[in-house]
Amino acid sequence: MPIYHLTILPLAKWARKKIDKIRQSFLWKGEDNAHGGHYLVNWPTVSRPKDLRGLGVPCNKLDRLLFQASTTVMIGSGFKAKFWHHSWLDGEAPRNLAPHLFELVRRKNKSVAQELTNLAWIQSLRRKITTTTQVEEFVSLWIRIQPVSLQQDVDDTLVWKWTHDGLYSSSSAYRAQFLGSYMKRPSP
Repeated sequence: MPIYHLTILPLAKWARKKIDKIRQSFLWKGEDNAHGGHYLVNWPTVSRPKDLRGLGVPCNKLDRLLFQASTTVMIGSGFKAKFWHHSWLDGEAPRNLAPHLFELVRRKNKSVAQELTNLAWIQSLRRKITTTTQVEEFVSLWIRIQPVSLQQDVDDTLVWKWTHDGLYSSSSAYRAQFLGSYMKRPSP
């Protein structure tokens, strides 16, 4: 299949996996097929930034977790931020503050505005709270939510923790993966 077809036709999942396996094998061993122990490169080194003696290759699926840990949401109208998933409540996501309550909720992707209107988040938990842990999480979450007020004509905004202006940049996200890293000095 010519490569330009791939711009409009989705490639089957099995084909993507096969191509990725060939690419990874070549990177690791320099051949079509690599089996354990024959690596040409050290992946932790390859994925480091160039100035830390890596190749600058993008990292892995942990990027999404990094993004979630690196952002907070400033609530305006509450229409964009997800009540359970985004870190809008004192810089934390309610699912992390009340994980046992999060398990009880059926519709987990409602916005902050939807859940705060008429206290819908409380209604969604009605008759489901049965343990003392759930009661404690409910009370703690309720106390944190009390001072929150929505501003109808103000958009929710995302604040990035790794830049001075709070704006996301891919370079700051990439560098954040290596916070706490250091570079060994070359031996003389």
